[in-house]
Amino acid sequence: MALAVLACAATAWSQQGAARSGRFVTVAGEKFIDPSGRQLLLHGINIVDKSAHWTDYPWVGEAEYAAMKAWGFNCVRLGFTWASIEPEPGVYSEQSLAEIAKRVAWAKKHGLYVYLDMHQDLFSMKYSDGAPEWATLTDGKPHVADGKVWSDAYLTSEAVQTAFDNFYANKPGPGGVGLQDRYAQAWKFLAKHFADDPTVIGYDLMNEPFAGSLVAQGMGMFAESLAREYAKEGVAPEAMPAWSAPEGRAAILKKLEDPGVYARVLDSAQPLYQEFERAKLMPLFQRIADAIRQVDRNHIIFLETCGSANMGVYSGIEPLKDATGGRDSLQAYAPHGYDLVTDTPEAAAASGGRVGLIFSRHGETAKRLRMPVIVGEWGAYYGNPQALPAAQVVCRQLEALLCGDTYWALEPDFTRQAVFQALCRPYPMRVTGTILEYRADPEAKKFTCSWKEEAGVRGETQLFVPAAFDPAKSRIKVTPQGKGCRIKSVPGGKNVYLFVPSTGRPVERRLVIE
Repeated sequence: MALAVLACAATAWSQQGAARSGRFVTVAGEKFIDPSGRQLLLHGINIVDKSAHWTDYPWVGEAEYAAMKAWGFNCVRLGFTWASIEPEPGVYSEQSLAEIAKRVAWAKKHGLYVYLDMHQDLFSMKYSDGAPEWATLTDGKPHVADGKVWSDAYLTSEAVQTAFDNFYANKPGPGGVGLQDRYAQAWKFLAKHFADDPTVIGYDLMNEPFAGSLVAQGMGMFAESLAREYAKEGVAPEAMPAWSAPEGRAAILKKLEDPGVYARVLDSAQPLYQEFERAKLMPLFQRIADAIRQVDRNHIIFLETCGSANMGVYSGIEPLKDATGGRDSLQAYAPHGYDLVTDTPEAAAASGGRVGLIFSRHGETAKRLRMPVIVGEWGAYYGNPQALPAAQVVCRQLEALLCGDTYWALEPDFTRQAVFQALCRPYPMRVTGTILEYRADPEAKKFTCSWKEEAGVRGETQLFVPAAFDPAKSRIKVTPQGKGCRIKSVPGGKNVYLFVPSTGRPVERRLVIE
């Protein structure tokens, strides 16, 4: 009898989800699908408040959301900390919920999607941002953070490493409740509120979950592998350049510009990190997903990787399961992509070889997982006036992968930054079928896009083109022509949307601006 009741309940919930699916962004194979059945390419930016009391981004209001729409963005990765959601054990902040809801309302008004990100850096508010201090169990270990960049503390701080280890072990915290259990319930609290909101497309479960005390072991493996590369040239370990010295760091980065060398160094620690993802990270993600699915079967769950994959180590994450043990039907791959020079003054000198390896491996992983992919973070150039070439290299990778992206991160006077030209770029936003390829050439003001229409998908293919590409009617050619192309100005600026009505037939089409 109990099993029959559960089966009926599951069927009813499934039917309810099916009835609502026409309002929500969904997943089909390796594509995001909009409510009209068109392939959706997500492109936008991060807005992440890392404070415990919503004190970051005081300059961002509804006007900035309207501006993002005018720039051609259609998506925001909206981040916040666990500390802001659950300031005390089991006590959830209605203020934080209201702050998130306000921003989701702004996004809805201006035609932007949102996916929610529970953010952390160095695990805790105690050391940077993320978990509340009551959930930061360090076993009395010291915190040492004296590296060249902030993220070096993942390697030098035993306190940070131990806090992660205890979290992955679901160690009991206040009230004897496991830390992961608390975290999962915080996500359930959020999901219950946004379960029926189609502006929210999903949940990014944890920003850059690092591997705790295993990180130092992994870095040791990298160092040993690098020593073997130098040994091939007759350089003894004691004569190797020192990463801690500026000239030594420059020499090592130069050597790692060779994609083959870089791949071998990364692969030396691949088994370690993949075992961590299998044994620690996926159980965490499944625990959170199970909690979310108790209240929300409408939204996509975005799966990040261990932080090692940010720089190109193959990820070993696996698809989430549903309540029956089958594959959860709403999940996506959401890796980050950063070169080794990120967060340093040399960020604009990112290596094209390393960047290409990082993104090609993300593409391979997405195919293995059979999931759509959105690169949740890339860039982090922070106003560097020399960063445009580096940003354009990443954009070529995004075009090649046909994947979505959210740039890190929105800053004041954003349109004046060098990278803005790369971000306000032409792309196919929604396609009545499947995107085959697209490419933008800013210098030539040329844009090409090809897609395969599907007979069952009606409506129009929608493309965004900035004014800098001179999208005049005389420069646009569509083949086969069908009903041609109409141009509509994007509110708030001179940029435009191009709309190409579907032929209703399974035919390849191509749009060129030249």
